[in-house]
Amino acid sequence: MHEVSVVYPLIMIQIMNNPLSRLECLPNEILMYIFQYFDARDLFRAFYNLNYHFNTLLQSLNYLSFTLLKYKSIEINDYIIFTSYIYTLTIYNTVDIDLNNFTNLHRLNLIQPTSNQLKQIVFSTLPYLEHITIGYEHYLYIDYIPEICQKLFSNGFPCLKSCSLFEPRILDIISDLTQSTQITILKMDMIDMLTYTDILTLCPNLYFFQFTINHREQEEFNPIKLHFNLKQIIIRFQSLIHTFSDYIMNYYLSCVPNLEQLTINELNYEVNINDYLNYHWFARSIHTYLLKLHRFKYYLSILDIKNIKKDNINHMKINFKHIHKNLYQSYLILN
Repeated sequence: MHEVSVVYPLIMIQIMNNPLSRLECLPNEILMYIFQYFDARDLFRAFYNLNYHFNTLLQSLNYLSFTLLKYKSIEINDYIIFTSYIYTLTIYNTVDIDLNNFTNLHRLNLIQPTSNQLKQIVFSTLPYLEHITIGYEHYLYIDYIPEICQKLFSNGFPCLKSCSLFEPRILDIISDLTQSTQITILKMDMIDMLTYTDILTLCPNLYFFQFTINHREQEEFNPIKLHFNLKQIIIRFQSLIHTFSDYIMNYYLSCVPNLEQLTINELNYEVNINDYLNYHWFARSIHTYLLKLHRFKYYLSILDIKNIKKDNINHMKINFKHIHKNLYQSYLILN
């Protein structure tokens, strides 16, 4: 790809200087490079059925993406031409389309799923599906959430490895599910300690876990088994420096002894910079439980950071480096 990106401008200059040259005279590698910047619908509308050469190239593409913002039934014939080549499909809002036409689908993103979309997930085979995103539902009290969860976490899709699940009612179903052996990458929104425990039990092969902590006061600690396959965690929380104590972080980190990368994202709208000048940045929890950690990143997003004195910012960074130095790569990023 790097060689193509270097050669491409030179070839285009030659073609522009030669008025008899045509786009189809470009080498296939250059055409394929150009095609990757097109959405599948625009690509097929522009180049399909121009000639045999272009048809062959389009049909050889392996990673076509298609985004549906709205859907008109009169366009169905246009979609049928290329649906069997789509690798990644993203659907917004109330668009309802027959997923069975997407026979090569590997990645499916339902941003605001409807009942019909979720119903199709339940009853469609999708034999090559590797990743699915389920956002917040478009309507309240929509059906098929339990069936969706059961299929996702019981190997209902034979190739599924990655899920981004942001529909909150999914959390109510997880505790009733049986073990899944396939899921290795999972992203979720607000979870509590109980859900965290359920997820680690449900997904023994989980490798990457991203979630936002929804800490509730007086939340009980449940016994949790060690999870040896988790290697990367991204934890998000909001304005919790006064309430998010070490014992909470201990709970989330004590059961993942083989963790290699830890990222924490803190969003603080009501920051008192003095609270951070000698902050421990969860060092005690990390030093106690994450003996195999290679990299630690802490993103601190502060409102009106421009108004904070540079001396205070420098003090924070120096203190952070001192606490974590020589043990693993550590980064404090202020936004």
